[in-house]
Amino acid sequence: MKRITLLISLFTLIAAGLYAQKKYIPKRSDYTFRTQVCTSTDDEGNTVTDSIITYVTNRQGTYTIVSHTMPLDPQYYNGFGDIVEDDINFDGIPDLMICLGPTNAYGGFTYDGYAWDTKRHCFVMIENFYDILDPVFDKKTKTITGTFRVGNECEISNYKLKKNKVVYINGERMKCDEIEW
Repeated sequence: MKRITLLISLFTLIAAGLYAQKKYIPKRSDYTFRTQVCTSTDDEGNTVTDSIITYVTNRQGTYTIVSHTMPLDPQYYNGFGDIVEDDINFDGIPDLMICLGPTNAYGGFTYDGYAWDTKRHCFVMIENFYDILDPVFDKKTKTITGTFRVGNECEISNYKLKKNKVVYINGERMKCDEIEW
């Protein structure tokens, strides 16, 4: 009789746990992140980055996001896999940016962007977010500005997000020493 009672109690605990996990709806604050930079060897035998695996964890478990990088030597370039939590879609909720590293010797860091979807309770990829170099967010105009530099030439581009997609608005190219930073 004790065995039956013990088995019923154990079954009840397992069933309650499964029901609670099934009913669990993740909140944005439940998520944690960590990244792993993956490298390979190029044709000359140099170690270069090729991808970043981001581990996204909540109470239900962990899933991965794979981002692809430019083949640069991580010994000389940094930033690969850095995680930035910022409100990239201007809804007041922190989103996720995964640094893909620099695009050239002047910096020009690029990122994969993932916005928090309040209806689906998960992160959704922002299409072409990596096109925005060194993104700066303007909450008043809800625009994102990217800058790209080669030598003394700078290109400043403005973007908006529409339905989780980056849309180019306008831009201009000028001498970097003419810009008020």
